[in-house]
Amino acid sequence: MSRNLKELFSPSGPSSNSGGGSSPLANFGPRRIRTKFFLLFGLLMAGYLALFMVLSKERGIMLVAGLAALALGGFFVFLIGGMITRPLVQMTRTAERLANGDLKQRARVYGRDEAGLLARTFNAMVDGLEKTFRELELRNRFLEDEAAKRAVQMDQNAAERLRIEKELRLARIELDRLVDKRTEELSRANDELHGKVLETRRSEDYLQSNLDRQGRALEGAFKAMSVTLEIRDPYMAGHQHRVSSLAVAIAQEMNLPWEKIEGLRLAGIIHDIGKIAVPTEIMTKHGRLTNTEFKLIKDHPRVGYEIVKDISFPWPVAHIILQHHERLDGSGYPEGLVGDAILPEARILAVADVVEAIGSLRPYRPALGLEKGLEEIRKGRGLCYDTRVVDACIKLFRDGRFSFKKEAETAVYQ
Repeated sequence: MSRNLKELFSPSGPSSNSGGGSSPLANFGPRRIRTKFFLLFGLLMAGYLALFMVLSKERGIMLVAGLAALALGGFFVFLIGGMITRPLVQMTRTAERLANGDLKQRARVYGRDEAGLLARTFNAMVDGLEKTFRELELRNRFLEDEAAKRAVQMDQNAAERLRIEKELRLARIELDRLVDKRTEELSRANDELHGKVLETRRSEDYLQSNLDRQGRALEGAFKAMSVTLEIRDPYMAGHQHRVSSLAVAIAQEMNLPWEKIEGLRLAGIIHDIGKIAVPTEIMTKHGRLTNTEFKLIKDHPRVGYEIVKDISFPWPVAHIILQHHERLDGSGYPEGLVGDAILPEARILAVADVVEAIGSLRPYRPALGLEKGLEEIRKGRGLCYDTRVVDACIKLFRDGRFSFKKEAETAVYQ
């Protein structure tokens, strides 16, 4: 018993197995509190009365002393019990109020004894709970605000989506209307265009028919002029036609485009039309020509150019006629052109003209034959005459794919 009293009232308090620490109970030992004082006082009084009864020999005195000790012990027990239970009752009521949600309630601290420490610990726990509750409340408010914002945003997004869907429906309806309208317009335009195409085609057919008739009429006029020239110079009979046929055959052998071949054909038919300005006696003279007479002969390409230059051909017919006596080395006439300055069609016409002229009868000499004409262009190959044109011409005759038929005064391309 003495050891328990020492431990209870020792400066360090009751021994603990915790090994020390920062717990609030570590501060109980050094405190002198009223509970310990009253307990010690009651024990001393009880011990004193008990000793008094032992030493007293009279029963009455012993009985009185025992009752007094019992009353005094009961008083101290009641007093100490009230001191112990009152803080507990007060903390119980405080805990009930806290349980009902009143976090402002705190336990009353009656002193610095164990009950006071318990009250302070209880209050510290309540403070922690209140702080945690406030934090939870703040977090809850934040979450509620965020949820409200999200709800508003979702409502706005939903409203925006509904608006966009409505606009898309309206736009789709408008687009369908525009497509239908545009389709109808395009259908009408297509019908109108089809009608115009048919009309244009009929007009083109009519114009082409007129052009064909005009072309045939013009070609007939040129042939008539050629015949007129041949009447004035019988030695020229069929010459232009044969030259034109050979020139066309050479152009086809060289794979020239159709447009160039057609222009070359027409130019070949009238390439000597300028000789109509040369007097008949000079054209049919059997002897050697004078310089003046030869000058008139050499001027016939220019005269032919002047005759046809104002006619609107789709081909350079007038210039082909003007250049058909030009030579690559500049020895030709009337302008002495050199190399690429001479049109390709004129180079072809020059070779065909030489081959036909040498092989035909002239008033100043007999017909020298086809081989003589081919020999002439072979000697002048690359000098006076275009190399490709000469090779194509020789190949045509060597392969037997072209021949002059004088009996019919025509040229046949086989």
